[in-house]
Amino acid sequence: MQKKVAFDKKIEFPTMIGEISAISLDQELEFIDETSITGNLLLTGKYKITEASRVEEDFSYKIPVEIALTKELKLETTNIEIIDFSYDIVNDNSLNCSIELLIEGEEQEELLEVRECDDDPESKEIEIPSIENNEEDREETNTIFTNLTEENETYGTFIVYMMHQDETINMILEKYHTTVEELEKYNDLKDLKIGTKLIIPVINE
Repeated sequence: MQKKVAFDKKIEFPTMIGEISAISLDQELEFIDETSITGNLLLTGKYKITEASRVEEDFSYKIPVEIALTKELKLETTNIEIIDFSYDIVNDNSLNCSIELLIEGEEQEELLEVRECDDDPESKEIEIPSIENNEEDREETNTIFTNLTEENETYGTFIVYMMHQDETINMILEKYHTTVEELEKYNDLKDLKIGTKLIIPVINE
């Protein structure tokens, strides 16, 4: 996931600002959990009270930042960086800063328990637990198994199989002893390619 966050911040100076002679923006932001970012942006530099002045004054400001994401990210994959920064002097003693951040990271996946099949390391066997819930709960479930209905309760195990180069659907049907009709209940077979993941039902014996 990549998300851009843009905002403006107005900085009040204790004196007039005639000219900004040096400026930099750094960040001390961090994830405190999978969806929350907090910390400060550090604005530092030098300025002159008037353009004709030879005396430069130092300035340093901390801009507190809190960001809440709608998606949970894997913390070990996250990155935050400043990708755009501009400023304007307003009202002679204020600095208006426009800042844009880029937040990157892999989204957390909602997966059921997965274990590798002994006969094929490229496929995964997933056991579907018995869940007693109402229709409203089912609608909120968002996994690759949301299209399973009560008609499929004769199946207790599913194989998630990734297609390989030069592999055909007939080869998969023969390998797992199933039919096109059964696969179509769980998969879109119109655009198969290398890397496509297929859900293959396995009949409980």
